[in-house]
Amino acid sequence: MRVEHLVLLHGWGGDARIWQPLLDCGDFDRPVTCLELPGFGDNRQAWPGDDSLLQSLYRQLPHNCLLIGHSLGGMLAARLAALPGQEKIAGLITIAANGSFVQRGDWPGMNPQVFADFRESMRSEPQQTREKFCGLQARGDSAMRPLLKQLKSWRPREIGDQWLDALDCLGHLDNRNLLGQLEIPSLHLLGERDALVPAAAAAKMRAAGAQVEILPGCGHAPQVSRPERVAALLRGLVAGLRPASGAGAPRSREVPFSKSAVARSFGRAAASYDDAAHLQRAVCRQLLAELDGAPAPSTILDLGSGTGYGSELLRRCFPQARIIALDLAEGMLRYARAERPAADFHIAADAEQLPLADGSVELVFSSLALQWCYRLPQLFGELQRVLADGGHCLVSSLGPGTLRELKHSWARVDNCVHVNRFLPLHEWQRAAADSGLPGRVQREERVLHFDGVRQLMRELKSIGAHNVNRDAGKGLSGREKLRRLADAYEEWRSPAGLPASYEVIYLKLAKAATGSGRVRRAHR
Repeated sequence: MRVEHLVLLHGWGGDARIWQPLLDCGDFDRPVTCLELPGFGDNRQAWPGDDSLLQSLYRQLPHNCLLIGHSLGGMLAARLAALPGQEKIAGLITIAANGSFVQRGDWPGMNPQVFADFRESMRSEPQQTREKFCGLQARGDSAMRPLLKQLKSWRPREIGDQWLDALDCLGHLDNRNLLGQLEIPSLHLLGERDALVPAAAAAKMRAAGAQVEILPGCGHAPQVSRPERVAALLRGLVAGLRPASGAGAPRSREVPFSKSAVARSFGRAAASYDDAAHLQRAVCRQLLAELDGAPAPSTILDLGSGTGYGSELLRRCFPQARIIALDLAEGMLRYARAERPAADFHIAADAEQLPLADGSVELVFSSLALQWCYRLPQLFGELQRVLADGGHCLVSSLGPGTLRELKHSWARVDNCVHVNRFLPLHEWQRAAADSGLPGRVQREERVLHFDGVRQLMRELKSIGAHNVNRDAGKGLSGREKLRRLADAYEEWRSPAGLPASYEVIYLKLAKAATGSGRVRRAHR
């Protein structure tokens, strides 16, 4: 399913006009439909019950659409995407939409009493409360004054009973449990300074399995105050959105990079890799900590072994084990043999086609290597095949939130692909479960800081992780483009420097001990 249509759904107190600044920013090269909720804009219908509202909205959706919702519209859009058997929505983007608008337990949201007071104010003084709501949407935004002026200028034709009904809907909607269960690509945008949806909700949403981006300097309506930034982000997502057909990975022609390009890039970086791989070493150590107290395996596969750092740590933990170091890049293996000869075997091969016997490995250990695999069903089929009964699999990988600041900054410069694209957590979960390797899947965000964008680019090149996308194009790093990139990236600067975020996915999986568990010898 490809995105053939954009559908925009406004939030409480707004109407289709809330999207105009975004639409004025450029051509999205697809038809755009703005839906209006009952009682808002030109829709004079009565506010129905939740189920009837969702069915009414779903009937209006075209097939193969990217659904974009703001605030209440975002929460309703998430509900639409979660409808059983829905087949119209290819992707979902929410803007300023919490998992629960009202605080529930330890989930950050609006205080219930404050919400109740606001509702009472809306009942008794609707016009004044609507003005107050404009101020709440603009509060904290670095463009607060022009944003407030714009919001106030969009006066509603009337404020009917539907406004209270819609407010009640906003108060009782609870999307906390469905955010991480959506089966389509989804992204949730939150304003860093939003006075209505606390930025602290981002951590809860990520923990629930959602992909969240925080927009710096923005309040509750970034599509109005920063339309260029949001438009660039949406264009990039539309262009890169993969099929939502239920397949675990795209077809081979849709894999965004060739394995040979990945192998060459990392092979050339072997000598410089260790000096720059600070994040990689930290994640490797954290993954290894999952083995504390585990029985000693007799055969270990270090999958994507690189310069041998992981093999060396594994040797210290399990001195008697047979360690197989396998990597796609011959240059990495040569370096490991010479500088860190901790493994017993060094094999150049693709993780999706392992040259190992069935049931020959008791532990598969792979740290920040498998993000270069796009055929996840094939990958996990291989992992399940080579694991012995009762064997374990520890994997860390990267998700699509990796280098989001760099991605957004490049989007301000041009529409080309400059940042490597990785698969989302839910696809790893599904592929692992479908292969018969149950276990725990979780993620975290790690942030590095740099003095400037050139330092970041040099480090990415030093570890071989610079852009290897087929769509990268040529001549993309000219002096003028790098200057514009640096200017765009400056908006992300904090006292610690320019941030570079990494979305790290961890998997701790096990194969059921259904047989004798005997380990066969590995083949070179």
